[in-house]
Amino acid sequence: MGQNNYDDQWQTWHEGPPGRDNRWLLILGIGLAVVVLVALCAAGYWFVVRPMLAEPTAVAAPPIPTVPGGEQTATTGALSPTAPPESEVTDESGATPTTAASATPEPPTPTPQPDFAVAGMGQPPIIDGLLEEWGGGPTIVSAYRVHAAQGWDGSADLEATWQLGWDANNLYVGVTVVDDVHVQTQTGNVMYRGDSLEIQVDTNPAANATNVNPNTFQILLSPGNFEELPPSAFRFQGTSGGRILDATGHGIQVDASQTENGYMLEAAIPWRDLNVSAAEGVMLGIALNANDNDRPGEAVQEVMMSSSPNRTLTNPQSWGLMVLE
Repeated sequence: MGQNNYDDQWQTWHEGPPGRDNRWLLILGIGLAVVVLVALCAAGYWFVVRPMLAEPTAVAAPPIPTVPGGEQTATTGALSPTAPPESEVTDESGATPTTAASATPEPPTPTPQPDFAVAGMGQPPIIDGLLEEWGGGPTIVSAYRVHAAQGWDGSADLEATWQLGWDANNLYVGVTVVDDVHVQTQTGNVMYRGDSLEIQVDTNPAANATNVNPNTFQILLSPGNFEELPPSAFRFQGTSGGRILDATGHGIQVDASQTENGYMLEAAIPWRDLNVSAAEGVMLGIALNANDNDRPGEAVQEVMMSSSPNRTLTNPQSWGLMVLE
């Protein structure tokens, strides 16, 4: 009986190989699984991966409405890169080049027109205060009152008529003054507090300076008092800081003679005292002024009459213009 039990167990452990039908079922199952897997991969590629790799379909831009009040309607269409404006393109140095098409030409600077011309003199006048050599040439009148001191009585008793000439060495001045009361007790840089004349000169009017500077000068001319006080001259010059200071030395010649109703004065002002090289066509800023004092015993500038209606002491643009011809 024990032997039989052993044989049964051995038989169970060593059954023969499975039948052929079972093997084909296994192979068929594996094949079906592979087909299903391949089908799933193909479906994944077709529905998931391929759309991701495909070119996107362009979508038309929505229409752009017209701006109210505008005269033009923006057009629709595909957007494309736009080059920067020409003015924003820079060269290798970083500078912005300009072209003939984009550059805006500057308007030409207008040439200033002189208020009067000064003729050259072939024969210089004798500086004696008599004006005999001047003849009947053009004249400039100091017709505009540009200063009146407090307490001035309003008497318009001052007239000054100028004649100018030039040569390579000097600017020549001949002045006829009508004044019923002659008062002059001052000299040097305060002679303007009596009957006297002033010339302001801008040697570089093209600079359009609005303040006095080293190119501006002020010349004082006094007839004296026709007794113990002789005729004299004084020179000022502007500074770079806008001040007017005494200028050391000068070569100005001046003389005067008294008349029944005023005086005559004559002067030669060297161009070197104005730092000017005289030539035809040279333009100079200039104001011709006459001072009046009708208060005997006082030193006061009561009235100033000028050739320039808006003359201001410190502003060269308020002076006039003359040209040498």
